[in-house]
Amino acid sequence: MWLPEDVLGAATQEAIYDAAVAIHTEATPRAVFARTVEMASKVVPRYTQHVLGWLAVSTAAAPFVSVPSSVPANASGVVDPDFAGFAFEQASLWNYALDLDGNPNVFSQNLIAEITSRTGGKPLIRIGGTSADYAYFIENQTAPALPRAEVYNYQDIGGTTIGPSFWDLCKNFPDALYVIQTPLAITDVSETVLWATSVVESIGIDAIHSFEPGNEPDLYPVSNLGPPTYLPALDNASYVGNFTAYAAAIIDAVEEIPSEPFFQAFDVSVHLDDDEGADAYIMDVPTCFGLGIDDDNIVKTVAHHYYQTNGGGAADLAAGLMSHSAITGHLDLFKPAINWLKENKPDIPYIMSEIGNSLNPTHDYSYQAVLGSALWQVDFQLYSLAIGIARFNFQQIMHSGYDMWLPVASNGSQPQVFASYYAQPFVTDFVGSSGKAQIAQLDIEDEATGNWAGYAAFEDGVPKRLAFLNLNYWNSSSSTAARASQTITIAVPDGVTSVTVGLLSSPLGAGASADTITYGGSQWTYESLGKEVRGVRNDTQTLAVEDGEVAITIYQSSAILVHLGS
Repeated sequence: MWLPEDVLGAATQEAIYDAAVAIHTEATPRAVFARTVEMASKVVPRYTQHVLGWLAVSTAAAPFVSVPSSVPANASGVVDPDFAGFAFEQASLWNYALDLDGNPNVFSQNLIAEITSRTGGKPLIRIGGTSADYAYFIENQTAPALPRAEVYNYQDIGGTTIGPSFWDLCKNFPDALYVIQTPLAITDVSETVLWATSVVESIGIDAIHSFEPGNEPDLYPVSNLGPPTYLPALDNASYVGNFTAYAAAIIDAVEEIPSEPFFQAFDVSVHLDDDEGADAYIMDVPTCFGLGIDDDNIVKTVAHHYYQTNGGGAADLAAGLMSHSAITGHLDLFKPAINWLKENKPDIPYIMSEIGNSLNPTHDYSYQAVLGSALWQVDFQLYSLAIGIARFNFQQIMHSGYDMWLPVASNGSQPQVFASYYAQPFVTDFVGSSGKAQIAQLDIEDEATGNWAGYAAFEDGVPKRLAFLNLNYWNSSSSTAARASQTITIAVPDGVTSVTVGLLSSPLGAGASADTITYGGSQWTYESLGKEVRGVRNDTQTLAVEDGEVAITIYQSSAILVHLGS
């Protein structure tokens, strides 16, 4: 096809023609694609780059993957059924636990159960954040937390207080275990002791997974909250000294603490942009263990925080969140710490204890709460599991845009499920309920864009489920070309005769909000009080395997979950 000059221009037509000739004379498709993209970035208007991208992709070899018949060497250990956890910023817990009438928030209860029931796990809930590290327990305060968190009310760092009724909020999730953050930033250690003793008195030690002294200690001091009331900047040695001292004070004060390790350590902040590489060494894990952080056998988990970007808007979605290489490149920085623990402290898991897709100063739902951010959340978790990260706590805070749901009406916003929630039933279905799953990344061949991802879940040594993401950006409101697709050929092990394919997508593409997203044809809504609504779309397929292979078409900005049948 020769497009009119007034659409592309003569120079561009010649470049496309040369690329096509090269392809049909058996030049390497990837090399052609790279050369075409380089030309496009220099001489072609943005809208015509879509045409060149289509040309390169559509003429390249089709994606192919061969699924191993047994657990490969790069697979994870067995995934904890409790891996899909939650986190609530201190003051925000009030609205997530109770509705505006003061009753248990059934909407929140159901949404949590819809996730944990898929693995047979229990909710692991972290309560805390920066506001908690600089907060005080007021024994005669009747309100659970002040100021009360709202959609347009940013957390009050240095001004948050909690009262005895705060811990009663935890009773609204009776099956949960809690990671209880206690203040480390406050120099008066009696404050952290007061938090620990009061929560044990309220909910009992059996409801507590661990205590967590401090939050992001690598960022001390926050704003002007420094000595003498709050701690100064810490290095490895001073962090270890303060952490172990505060943990010892809690152990001395709470006689119910069991003899086994009971503390979550580190909880280091994420580092972004030019400082991203610092995630490989700030509050260094081997160094801190060498300095004695676990000499008394107190460390139960090592934790880090993770956000993919430092801000972002709708125009940044493709590069900011929907980039497989950006996700894996950042997560690979944690491998040295993960591997050191495996070799030296194999009973201590490495977790991500506070997660959101981006650190926007205020919420931007067009970036943080759309299909593209849900796909980020899927790829982030599956790659993390594959490299040995054990669990996740996704942060919920009333004013943020990355929340999975808004639990109550607030500042004119109605309670609702956000797009990011849809990642969780997908990922938990992928891991499954056997308690035996191991995860491995798959090697997809001949996929020209470099922005696909594939994973396999193994049980009892054989593959059971596959997940594939096409992270290439397409949005109905901004993309000028039709939504493209590619068909991947999957070679499956002997004995697999059919596959069932569930889809996570929206007709509107990457910028879609939750009301048009489905996973497996289902939705979760406030109108259903967070329970699954089945049959919204009929897009689940069952395909026959022929000659050991099956071909599945995946559209841009979509993910599929493939169940292997026999």
